[in-house]
Amino acid sequence: TFETIISICLGIGLAASVGFRVFLPLFALSLASFFNVWELNDSWQWLGSVTALMILGVATLVEIFAYFIPYLDNLLDTISIPLAAFAGTVAMMSTVAN
Repeated sequence: TFETIISICLGIGLAASVGFRVFLPLFALSLASFFNVWELNDSWQWLGSVTALMILGVATLVEIFAYFIPYLDNLLDTISIPLAAFAGTVAMMSTVAN
């Protein structure tokens, strides 16, 4: 159906954007779920919880501010390579309808 196609496109877009920053797309998805802009799968409802929203918000801020500190940015870039694959998978799976 059309809803499935839209959710797959959203998931692919979120997964692709994870390559830029790991936590920002997940934080945006968490915000969208928290404010009922986008409905997540039943098994991924935790992503729209207050706890997930706060953790992803803090992680996003740390990631953004670490960009301005070269040593810390390089360290986060090293860690973010495997995290980006995981975060992209989470973003894709959480938005695909059923």
